[in-house]
Amino acid sequence: ELLYLYGFVIDNNPDDYLMVHYPIEAFQSVPSADTKGRLLEIQKAEMRCLLPRTLLDQGFFPATPRQCEESSVLQGDRMCNYSWSGQREIPSYSSKLVFPEDFLTALRTIAMKEEELNKVSSLLEELIGPGEERRPSNAEVRAAIWEACGDSGALQLLVDLLQMKMMELEEGSGTEACDTALLEKALIIDIPEGSIRDTEVEGVNKMSRHRWSSIIYRRGQKQLARLFLMEAEHALQLCLSEEG
Repeated sequence: ELLYLYGFVIDNNPDDYLMVHYPIEAFQSVPSADTKGRLLEIQKAEMRCLLPRTLLDQGFFPATPRQCEESSVLQGDRMCNYSWSGQREIPSYSSKLVFPEDFLTALRTIAMKEEELNKVSSLLEELIGPGEERRPSNAEVRAAIWEACGDSGALQLLVDLLQMKMMELEEGSGTEACDTALLEKALIIDIPEGSIRDTEVEGVNKMSRHRWSSIIYRRGQKQLARLFLMEAEHALQLCLSEEG
């Protein structure tokens, strides 16, 4: 963002973020899209999210120790969405799950299988009555979906989205390691963009400052995608072991 707004970047910027979204066009082809769309509307779920780098300090692999107070607050925020019948216990990983609940809510809904969707309908019918005298609330729908589905489908979908994000970032520019190799050989030439092409002579890669900034930015995005993918994969592994 700094690059586009102000023309410079900061390496390892603590304010960097990664945007992840579920494509609207892909949603149109999911099973029972109309029903799931209505459930998403009731829940006010988000189909995209911004993942600030600072969230990683609250996860499974923090760069700095996490404050206990923050941990308890995060767990409290998620507890309100859990099973009213007690059939599902609060997952052990809940306090370290760094992804926004509104986004996970959307992914749970999208990932629902037909039998899970039927169970959600039955739970809501028991709650509000067969005559649908009132519309279920946001909290009631979220609780019913959690009861029927848990986290495994949502986390698997999240892993898939982050893997796709990583592939998009690497397309045409290579891996995070490739960017690091370019930067290690970089010799910045302060001349207008376009006046010089990247040239490597005797192990030194001459490039403009704007080119250098672009590589710093894209490497940071790849790093964030890799780190958040690690978080999602680890959460999925824990989830599958607990739900199994």
